[in-house]
Order: sequence, then structure tokens, then C-alpha cells
Amino acid sequence: MKKVLTLLLLASMVIGLVACSSGTTTPATTTATVAAATTAVATTAAETTSQKLEKVTFRLNYIATGLHAPYYVALEKGYYKDLGLDVTIAEGTGSGTTAKLVGMGTDLVGQSDAASVAAAASQGIPIRVICPIYKFNGFSIVTLEENGISSPKDLEGKKLGITTGDGPSKLWEGVVKANDVDESKITYVTMGGEAKVGALVTGKVDAILGGADNDAVQVTAQGKNVKVLRYADFGVPTIGLSIIAGNEAIKNNPETLKKFIEASLKGWDDARKDPDGAIVIMQKYIPTLETKTGRAGLDAALASLFTESSKTISDVSPADWEKSTQLLRDYMGLDASFPADTFYTTECMPAVLPAK
Repeated sequence: MKKVLTLLLLASMVIGLVACSSGTTTPATTTATVAAATTAVATTAAETTSQKLEKVTFRLNYIATGLHAPYYVALEKGYYKDLGLDVTIAEGTGSGTTAKLVGMGTDLVGQSDAASVAAAASQGIPIRVICPIYKFNGFSIVTLEENGISSPKDLEGKKLGITTGDGPSKLWEGVVKANDVDESKITYVTMGGEAKVGALVTGKVDAILGGADNDAVQVTAQGKNVKVLRYADFGVPTIGLSIIAGNEAIKNNPETLKKFIEASLKGWDDARKDPDGAIVIMQKYIPTLETKTGRAGLDAALASLFTESSKTISDVSPADWEKSTQLLRDYMGLDASFPADTFYTTECMPAVLPAK
């Protein structure tokens, strides 16, 4: 600030000297001198403002796709900057990995599904959900219409592509138990997450475990008639993708996290009101994002925001959390003594949330 005031004073002195000049300085020189002084002031002021912004790295749960458009809307419209944050969005390689990175403090904040956060927290990783986004998860059995799979039990006698350790695979045991599926009759084919869609469309497997907002969209983009069986429709409606932070960050930087959530939710609210515009904005940052595929991914994400009882975005009650946690206890082996509030907190939530 002192530097800015000094430059302002110098600029005033220059202008004053010009006004008192006997004419030895030409008008062109006068204009250039004043312009230079003004530019110096403006540049220094901008630098000072930039220095005040708090740098925040936000780790996505996966590579950037249409479901992430709301965060790029918040970035493009200056919602983060308006609250004093200089946010960098970094891509991820899976919810479980993001939970570990955020828990270790590598990134201040991230996005991960609540089931992965619960699993990580139960293993001693200091991580919590600070803002649920999806009211229910987008995990799904993704298959093709012609494969004749209409329920989890129909996978008996079929080949199922899975990625060990990812969110859909971790929660799959819950679907198995809830639907009396005989796993011994399923042929599991383990592969990397990036290979699942290709394996499905080429017939190497009959179905894959993936996301309605990502994998299913990619199948459609390849010209196939996709069929999506959401876990939420087959007895396992756990809370889905959420904004997460490490326990140290929650303790030491609650106001920063609250600002991040507030700006992000504004981005989500804008995206649901103008999804086409949200995809256009995201393409400025991710030029390889195809419009139709991006919009389909965003639509699937927006379809997970609310239930009939929801009144706002991120409207999750303690009862909702307890129900979700009980499902994880029943189907994912979460310790029965593990309380729900050890992997989520509401202390960083803004006072006002965007209405449904």
C-alpha cells in the first residue's frame, strides 16, 4: 500500500510540473510521461491485489469432464477471486487417491465420493467431507442395451469390468448383498479405469462398474446404446461426490474453506440454470472437452443434486448422513462403532445455500 501511495504522489508531482512548465516539454512528451506514471500506479496496485489472494489448489476426483463444469464457472466468473482466493484446479486419478492427497495436505481441498472418504478416514487418514454435492452417488453398473442386463442379479454368468480400489468397486459389495447376487457366477475382469469403456464397447466385458456422470457418457459418445443401473436404485443410495478437506485444514483454515464452498456452490447454481453456458466456459480451460459429451456429463451430475425433500443445494441432514453411514457399515465393512461425524463436518458450510 505504501508503494502505491508513493507512486500516486509521484504521478501528481509529474502532472503538477507539466502544468507549471514554460513550454520546453512538448505535448507528446507530457502525455507519455503522465501515462507512464499512471501505468506504474495501476500495475503496482494490481500486483498488490494479487499478493492478497490466498492460493488454493483444488484436486478433482478424476480427469476434468462435464461434471466438473461448475467449478470452472466459479473460476471464470471470478467468484473465488471475489472472496480472496486464487484457485488452481488440478485433475485427479480417482476419489480414493484424491482423498489421500488432501488428507496428507498435498492439496488444500478436493472432490471425492463420500464412501471413499469414509473408507480413508476409517483407515486413519485425517480427512472429512466439508460439503456434500451429490445427494446420492452416481455409481452404476454401465452396460449396453443389447446385453440384456436389467438388474445386478442379471450379471450372473457375465463378465464384469472393475477397477480395484475405485469408488464403484469399493461399494459394489453393498449392491451384491442388497440384491442377493451370487458373486461366484460373475467373471470379474480387473483393468485400469481408462480401459473400462473400451472393454465394454468392444465386447470384452458385458458390463463395467463406473459412473453415470462419466463412464456412461463416454459409452454414449462412442455411438452405443448405454444402459445405466444406478446403485441408488438398487438399495445403496449413499451420499455421493463431495468437497473434502483434511482435518488440519478444517482446524486451521475454516474461513478459507468456507469461502471456497460459497464460491463453488455459486458455480453449481449457475451451471444448473445455464448448463450450455457452463460447458462453453469449461471449454476455455479444457479445449478437448467435446460439447455433447460434456453436456451429458453435467446433466448426469445435476440429476444427482436433489431428492424430493431437498430445499437447497448441499441439503444433507444428520439423518441422511447416518443412513449413508449405516449402508457403508452394512455393505463395505465399515466398523460398526465408526460414527458418521468422524468423516463429515458442517462447520465450514456457508450460512446461506442456493435454493432448489
